[in-house]
Amino acid sequence: MSELRSLYQIPPLFYSILGAPASGKSYYLASMTWKMREILPTYFAIAMTDTDPLANARLHDYERLQFLNPDPDRPVAISKTEVSGDSYDRVNFGPGNIVNFPRPFLFNLQPTGRHPNHTRKISVSKVMCLYDNAGESFLPGADTSSSPVTRHLALARCLFFLFDPTQEIRFRRACDGRSDDPQMQLKSSKQGRETITRQDTILLEAIQRVRRYAGLREDQFHERPLVIVVTKWDSWRNLLPDVSNEPPYVPSGVGEIMALDGDRILKTSRRVEDLLRSLTPEIVAAAEGFTKTILFVPVSATGTAPTFDQETGAPGIAPKDLRPYWVEVPMLYSISQWCGGLIGTRNPTR
Repeated sequence: MSELRSLYQIPPLFYSILGAPASGKSYYLASMTWKMREILPTYFAIAMTDTDPLANARLHDYERLQFLNPDPDRPVAISKTEVSGDSYDRVNFGPGNIVNFPRPFLFNLQPTGRHPNHTRKISVSKVMCLYDNAGESFLPGADTSSSPVTRHLALARCLFFLFDPTQEIRFRRACDGRSDDPQMQLKSSKQGRETITRQDTILLEAIQRVRRYAGLREDQFHERPLVIVVTKWDSWRNLLPDVSNEPPYVPSGVGEIMALDGDRILKTSRRVEDLLRSLTPEIVAAAEGFTKTILFVPVSATGTAPTFDQETGAPGIAPKDLRPYWVEVPMLYSISQWCGGLIGTRNPTR
């Protein structure tokens, strides 16, 4: 239990990450944490360390498979988030009363000696708690008293909803002839039928659970932000060809520390929002009915399209081809805007 001392000594930041099945959450989490481990100490003078290596073991496996693989030419694939298994803790409250609780990923965020607030380390340091749920957890009846797998939503400082354009037929039609990604191809009858979950129903179910667990009225806005993370940007970026995927960092004016380019992030958000409003207006409408603070961020966890095994049809990506971009931006912006003292933002105008 010594690894968990931080939870008793440092204030936690709860974040919930959700999305439909096959929306790319596992790839996103692996790329996001990998990039944050690199970018936070280099650009922002913040140390990001594992609070509990055991709790983060699944992420370590993902990171090792993609970014530390000794065979970079062989395509690999990350398994999807499961609704049971070692991602959950079973707690026995007595005979016949065993409850499954989701296990969060835990990270310490602390300013280093180069940080302008290093003298306030005790007050600005945080434990980042990331809750990841399988898409199936948001199906009706999936959250019960014996398996309260999504009740962290009401405590989350920020909700991240992953929207996958490759699962949306209207995005596929818009990308027809403009994307080489096989995930964006319009399916023919010869290719067989595929099961795709309506992503707005997942978001609406999550919203209903937040309202219920937080005691909110149906017509009451949630006071915390929602970030719509639009995944697989590499597959649909030609729909917004003038939006750059270069890192949105600018000098902070304090030593060599960088800050987020708030103006650029918000302009990009508006462009992505307009695109979603034209192609999938139900997603935007659901978000606008939930909270007044919404950010739309495009990300690519891989930076490249997968290849498919000709015999099994299984997708995979060679580690040498991985070029993730903007995966860290949703979390960095959240920390900057709604957790003061760690990351600065320049020009945060709307």
